Amino acid sequence: MIEEVAMRQDILLDDFLPLFVSSSLVLVFGGFYVGIYTAVKVNLLKKWTMPLAYIFWMLASYCLYLMGSLMHVGDFTAKALVVAAIGLLLLPHAVYYMQHHVHEENEH
Repeated sequence: MIEEVAMRQDILLDDFLPLFVSSSLVLVFGGFYVGIYTAVKVNLLKKWTMPLAYIFWMLASYCLYLMGSLMHVGDFTAKALVVAAIGLLLLPHAVYYMQHHVHEENEH
């Protein structure tokens, strides 16, 4: 009987700081994306600033990719990170879509 051994790849010491910074920047860039998107939707910022929000989303997605590659994630976790990046992109759209339709149904 052959026993299967699970191999675990440790994070290299030299990768710890870039991993920490990239994971922190996912939160920062994601916050800027949602903040700018929200500010445009509630008319605090002009509509021409919306591409800036998507640039922050791309930066957050890149940092998420970098974080995953530094952690040597498996296939399932890599797919979960892609789903997280897509979810970050689509969630504000869904919130303001629902808010718009509720507001239209309940106009005063």
